[in-house]
Amino acid sequence: MVLPWLALPLLVLLALYPPTAPWSERFLTPLVAAGSGLYLLRRRENLPWGLGLLLWGVGDLVGALEDLAASPRSLLWESPYLAGYLALTYALWRLPPRPPRLTLGLLPLGLLGLLALLHPELGVDRLYVAWDALLLLLLLPRLEGLFQERFQPGRALLGVGVLLVLVADLAYGYLEAMGGYPAGHPLHLLYPLGYLLLALGVEGRNVPTFPALALALGGLFLLPAVVAKDPVPFALRLLALYGGPAGALGLLYALHLEWRRTEERGRRWTRFLEALARLSPRATQTLSPEGVLLGVLEAAQELLPQAVGLELRARGSLVGERAPHILPVPLNGDAAYLHLRTPPEEPVPPGFLALLGERLRQVLRQAEWGTLAYTDPLTGLFNRRGLEVELPKLLALSRRYRAPVSVVMLDIDRFKAVNDTYGHPVGDEVLRRLGRILKESVRKEDLAVRYGGEEFLLVLFGAKREAAKEVVERIRERFRNERVAPIPYPLTLSAGIAGGEVPEGRETLEEWILKADYALLRAKETGRDRVTLA
Repeated sequence: MVLPWLALPLLVLLALYPPTAPWSERFLTPLVAAGSGLYLLRRRENLPWGLGLLLWGVGDLVGALEDLAASPRSLLWESPYLAGYLALTYALWRLPPRPPRLTLGLLPLGLLGLLALLHPELGVDRLYVAWDALLLLLLLPRLEGLFQERFQPGRALLGVGVLLVLVADLAYGYLEAMGGYPAGHPLHLLYPLGYLLLALGVEGRNVPTFPALALALGGLFLLPAVVAKDPVPFALRLLALYGGPAGALGLLYALHLEWRRTEERGRRWTRFLEALARLSPRATQTLSPEGVLLGVLEAAQELLPQAVGLELRARGSLVGERAPHILPVPLNGDAAYLHLRTPPEEPVPPGFLALLGERLRQVLRQAEWGTLAYTDPLTGLFNRRGLEVELPKLLALSRRYRAPVSVVMLDIDRFKAVNDTYGHPVGDEVLRRLGRILKESVRKEDLAVRYGGEEFLLVLFGAKREAAKEVVERIRERFRNERVAPIPYPLTLSAGIAGGEVPEGRETLEEWILKADYALLRAKETGRDRVTLA
């Protein structure tokens, strides 16, 4: 890659220095074309480009030899050109296109080439000039990606290289139509420059942005300079003067768009990192990680807007939806997958998935620790610490929507006798059964708490005392139908209910808990297996 870059100053000197200009045109230009083609033929994927440049170089060399021998143009001269045009047309066609918008600014150059069909005096050159115009029209949608996607220096070099060669061909054809092309005209400098830029653009996957942009802009500004010399017609000079700055401004605008995209990517990274930092587990009555997954998915969408789902297959957890495109998220042996509606438009930023997986692992672990701290391990319900954390949230929700709250205290009748008669393992099973019934009987806005021993607390959002009593009766009925071996009799509950209004503050809720406890005590004293309203 170093030699082509070093050859550029020597190329310009030999092409512009009058004594060497004719030899530069006859021999240096075809050698640059053939050398660029051989350079590209080293890689299989560059075969059409390399073959096209090589054949053009051979055609130029045959033409130079025929000129020196004063021989008329023959089929031998034309066949390499035709084959080269076919190869380069195929190579250009293979590039992924985008609907042209901004690149339509170069459309007048192609229209000028099509006007060559109106000049029969061009002879066979009329075919080449028209073909050049069609190649230019084919190039426009291939350059649109510079504006709509990330800026690719290699694609910019390729586009400018093809543009220089095609414009040089158009100018050559019109000069021939005016009475003959003058040997050694500076116009021929566009050919080797175009060949070199094209080869560097095709091969250069990691071309540095600044050198590539400097070469591309230099070639575009050189375009009107070399076409300005007589005997080029005024219309052709005008279009060269238009095409060079138009292409240069287009490249600068593409670079400006890339800078804006880079700036936006930086902002998205900042939002992503802030979203990850804000992630914190919320106390829940189960070990379900869905809340954590939802927060991680929302953070991932800051960088990958097409992300629609996040899945932990080992736990059977999914938020969002499954999609045909997935990215594996490293999670220390666990299987996590980010589902995408469409493939990423840009390469996934380095470290994104690793950072996402590490933060997901940390927050899941915090969630498990928080669940153990705030829940009763036997029943999975909140313990008193969990009640202290969640009660202010429920109170704020009630005051916001002016919704009533009812408090229920529940107690298993004759539970001490169960433990004394059948043992603590049986008593634990009774507690687990009641815990499951309570979890299934309340909504996500409600609180179900193991208050201590065989005593349980329900804080029901949006329920007056009559509605709370209906909930309690359903719970008592389900619990009565539970059969825990070897207990031969139905299990019963006593309950006390208080509240049923919009609480004024936390003190009000705590007062209702005491009233519900007193109502439960009265239910116990009057025979158990009943519900008492405070």
